[in-house]
Amino acid sequence: MSDPACYLAILDCHRLGISGLKSEVEDKWSEFDRSTVVTLVIRHCTALEVPDSIGDFHITTGIKVYNSTLNDWGTSAAVTNTNHPALIWLYFVRVDLPGGRLPEGIMSSDFPGNLYDLEFTYTNVREIQDDLDTKWLIGTTVYFEYSELTSIPPVILRLDPYSISFIGSPITELPPEVFEVPDMVYLYMGSTPIQELPYNVSNFSPGLAYIFLTDTNVSSFWPWIDLLVKRTLDRQRAPLLMGGSTYCNELEEITSGKAETFKILPSDKYSLLMDASFTNRDVVLHTVSCDLADAEPVYPIAFEDSVSALK
Repeated sequence: MSDPACYLAILDCHRLGISGLKSEVEDKWSEFDRSTVVTLVIRHCTALEVPDSIGDFHITTGIKVYNSTLNDWGTSAAVTNTNHPALIWLYFVRVDLPGGRLPEGIMSSDFPGNLYDLEFTYTNVREIQDDLDTKWLIGTTVYFEYSELTSIPPVILRLDPYSISFIGSPITELPPEVFEVPDMVYLYMGSTPIQELPYNVSNFSPGLAYIFLTDTNVSSFWPWIDLLVKRTLDRQRAPLLMGGSTYCNELEEITSGKAETFKILPSDKYSLLMDASFTNRDVVLHTVSCDLADAEPVYPIAFEDSVSALK
């Protein structure tokens, strides 16, 4: 008799009364046909060890690890293009990783050829392997939201990502290169302790369309941002999402009539976004959104917690 098929496989260590050791995971995964699983979820494991049998999930399109401590995900259990050709997304949510580093299990040289979406939300990631661009796909979407990274690793930019997010991470300074990634469309840097943008961006990305600086202390813009301002005047959505920022606080003072100018006065040293005069007001309001609804992690963490957290 063949093992039962399973479209969605959820390994809930808390419910099963296990910690997530290899033998325990192997035992539970042996109860169904792993080759039929489309979505694999692992949650509430206090000592997760990923077994080699993960290589049997051949048609799985997504893997999510939630609220777990990962002790081991080694090379022999790596996700690979050979075993996981359909894999398109991989999420780590509220996960503690060994040493704050990415596990070898997601660093194979035979990396899945369709895995363009990797998201790490509320993790202890604080170090990224420098050869990541030789493993992960060029043009991928990579999020390290509420991580422990204190700077943007250059290797992430070498991936020429479509979208990156470091929302909530303790990053204090942005390198000019983050605004020069040629094919990047979305840049999320909200809720970080940055004080200002870099001055010397010399080759602003032709693809960059949306920059999220919500809940930051950014209060001014340099002239290089005017390239984005001018090329998005015919778009409906504002390219600069600034809700909760110092800039938006000052803009609110101006639009409410409590102030006439930004604290930094207009000059050739700054962007035209520092000109709050009535003749330029429409440009400012078209370019900058101060909507607080934008000040959220990209990953839907509130919804995830509502359906997955321990009750």
